[in-house]
Amino acid sequence: MMNRLFGFLLALLTVNTLVAQTTIRGDGRQAVEKPGIALVKPQKWSKPNEAVPVRFTAYTNRGGYFVLRTTSGQERQVWVEQIVGGAPILTPEIPLEILVPAHRNALQTESDTIRGLAAKVPYAARDLEQLSQPLADAIKRFDAGEVRIDGRWESASSFRAREFSKAESSLRQVIRKEPEKSKFDLSGNVLFKQMVELSNDNPPLQARVETFRADFQNQILAEQLAERLSRLSDPNTSSADVLEILAQLRAMQNPNEQVVAVLQKADAASLLDAEIAKFEKAMDARFADQSTSNDPLRLPADLAFQSEMLASQIQKFRESSPPAAIRISDEKANAIAEVCAGIPKVSPLLEQRNYVEAVTLLTQLAAQAAKFSPSTQVVLLTEKTSATRKVDLFVKLRAEGDAAEKEGNTKEAIAKYSAALEVSPNAELSAKIDQLKNPPKKQP
Repeated sequence: MMNRLFGFLLALLTVNTLVAQTTIRGDGRQAVEKPGIALVKPQKWSKPNEAVPVRFTAYTNRGGYFVLRTTSGQERQVWVEQIVGGAPILTPEIPLEILVPAHRNALQTESDTIRGLAAKVPYAARDLEQLSQPLADAIKRFDAGEVRIDGRWESASSFRAREFSKAESSLRQVIRKEPEKSKFDLSGNVLFKQMVELSNDNPPLQARVETFRADFQNQILAEQLAERLSRLSDPNTSSADVLEILAQLRAMQNPNEQVVAVLQKADAASLLDAEIAKFEKAMDARFADQSTSNDPLRLPADLAFQSEMLASQIQKFRESSPPAAIRISDEKANAIAEVCAGIPKVSPLLEQRNYVEAVTLLTQLAAQAAKFSPSTQVVLLTEKTSATRKVDLFVKLRAEGDAAEKEGNTKEAIAKYSAALEVSPNAELSAKIDQLKNPPKKQP
């Protein structure tokens, strides 16, 4: 059925099979077991209008003459020159398939040939008319909108619709198995060409073609969308690729809920990055003024509030589970959070003269401040330098006290240890001073 349909689609053929029925001559040995009419003249030299029809049930071609088996069962020898047209005329056989105009035109050609002979042989006009009548009937049915398939007549529209559905179903299976639909050439596909040809002059089928085309395009778009969303879920996707993918998503005319959600998260990330940059600039400007002052290290209230708000927004963004490739400036965000949380802890340590912990904290904060605010880093390093000096002085005085104690110079040792305690409190050192001031009494 599919091969027959290709004939329909390509308007395929050089038509000669039906006409050939009027010129079959046989092989000279075996009879052609087909009925028909021979237009036989009385003599070779007689005129065509003198010919009469001779019906036969079979004939044998002997080269220069034909042997006709008449309807009575007798055999009659007739010279080729006696037959108008040079050969017997076989009774036309209506093909099992009449699907395309080419098939119809072949019938018309055969009918015209027979009718043309009727004009030359008046005595055979009635017989030839009867002979060509089945051809005329078939032509009439085709012209009325029927086709013949497997020997049965049906409306061309139902035939087209059925064959269209077969081609459509087969093509859907082919496309379903296609791993990359964007690489599938729909317009060049044989099955799709069938559908287009079958839909010619048929608005309902044309609408189905356009629906199929649109559905296929939607499949391609869905495939492309899945690939883009997959790339956004890959943390290794570059920032340039992310921007390109987001631009493609924004260009979609009717984005679905998933795309809308992704774009909203991308917008949120962009706004957060802008807020981070804004805070970074404000922080750097504020601590640029403080880097030349001797004021205690502190985080201004407005910046403290802003940092808390920013941290809350960042937390909400992260809890929204954005695609891995849609990122904010995490390194800066984390650095801002750590510095803003750490600065308020420095002053109490300095007030408590806990310089060792202060130095450790200031070292960490200075490293983080370097990621977003050079001015803040300078202030923190300045505080670290001052605290380090206190630590160094404490270590120096304690070491001198230890040396004096080893030399048995208790008074000097107590003085050095006390000076060290004035730099930074130390429970162990306080205990040692008490021990030196109140040595245990010797047992009698």
